Formats: sequence, structure tokens, C-alpha cells
Amino acid sequence: MSAAFKPVQHRYDDALSRVSWREFQQRIAGHFEAAGFAVECSGVGDNAERGIDLILRRGDEIIVATCRHWTAFQVPHSDVHRLIGQMPAVGATGAVVITSGEFTRQAVDAAARFRHIRLVDGRALRALLGPIEDPQDTRPASAEPSLWTPLAAAGVIAEGAADGRQTSRAAAIAAVAAVLVMALAMLTLYTWYIRDIHAARVGSTAHAGDVYRHAGALPAPPPFAQAEAQAKPRDLSLSGTSGAP
Repeated sequence: MSAAFKPVQHRYDDALSRVSWREFQQRIAGHFEAAGFAVECSGVGDNAERGIDLILRRGDEIIVATCRHWTAFQVPHSDVHRLIGQMPAVGATGAVVITSGEFTRQAVDAAARFRHIRLVDGRALRALLGPIEDPQDTRPASAEPSLWTPLAAAGVIAEGAADGRQTSRAAAIAAVAAVLVMALAMLTLYTWYIRDIHAARVGSTAHAGDVYRHAGALPAPPPFAQAEAQAKPRDLSLSGTSGAP
């Protein structure tokens, strides 16, 4: 929606606001016919493209009218200027812009500069037309209501609810299966990881032994074995001394 369109300050919620655009135009045409005007509805064609919806003739008067059945947005000043510019094309002596809602401040100011154009907003239009009835529902009513229709509808609803429960159950089973598959995959990866670490440690120990063998030396004994090896010669020397004659 263009920034030129401004929301109405008061939105009507009555029968006139709910009629179609065509009926809205016809009600306005009927009002002017009752006032003695010969009314020509443009509908389609050059006049409609010019923004002229109605041409009103009474004696020497020729009035062009634009009908805007807008209830949510205000009619902008561009519609006023457009209708003023189209007046010479049909030899109009006056112009009127009619809306079921409101005009912008700029539209009111534009119309105030020309004495041959008049604005009719929603309040003034409702005063002109008087109360109208709500549009009737054109849908054909059933002569004999069927007794099995509610039952059939209830059956459809029940079937839909059962289908919904089955779908929910299937979704829950699928979610549990996905969790189990993921847990199994994680366990498998963890097992492979532990096995790889163990194999790496075993391989590193064997590799160290190979290095010592190739170098012609044995790995250094643990600290306790070294202490025992140093203690044995000392005991032998003492035993030899005590046994001398």
C-alpha cells in the first residue's frame, strides 16, 4: 500500500459499509434520480478510465461524480485533482467526490480552492441516504435439513482425530528410533576410539623395545632393580672379609 493512503480515524461498521461497490454506486445513483437528475453510470469505457463513475444531468447542470467505497483508508487529494481535470472533457459544470469513509486533509484543502467541486464524506452520505438494511445472504437455504449430515460430519471429524493420533504415535516412534540409532552410533565410535588408543600404546611400547635391540643395549631397568643390583656386591664383599683366616 502506498504511503499516500492514510487509515481512517473512524471506521464505520454498518450496513452501508458492508454493501458491494456496485450496490454502493447504485444507491448513490438512486438518490440523485430522486432529486431530479438523469443519471448515467459509466461502468466501463472512457469515462470510467477518467475516474468518472456517474454523470448527472438536470437542465443546464452536468455534474460528474466519483464514488469511493472505502472504509479503511482516506480518499487522497489525487482523486480530487483528477476529477477536476476531467471536467472539461465532458463539459461538466460541477463535480462531486463521494466516499463511504473519510477524506485526507489535503483532499479537503484541494476541494476548497475550487468552488465547482464538492466532497461528501461518510457521515454526510449516511445522512443523505438514510438507514439501509444489511445485505441479504444470497446462499440458497436447504428445504429439508438432512438428519444424517451431522452424523456424517461427526464421523469425518472422528476419523480425522484418529488419523491425527496415529500420525502422532508414528512420529513418536520415529523419534525414539532416531535417538536409539544415534546412541548406538556414538557407542560404536567410542569403542573404536578406545581400541585405537590401546593399539597405539601397545605399538609404542613394542617400538621402544625394537629401538633398544637395534642399538645393542637393553632398556634401563626400573629403579628397584637397580638398587638390588648395587646391594648384592656389597654383601658378597662383607661375606668374603668375615670368612678370611
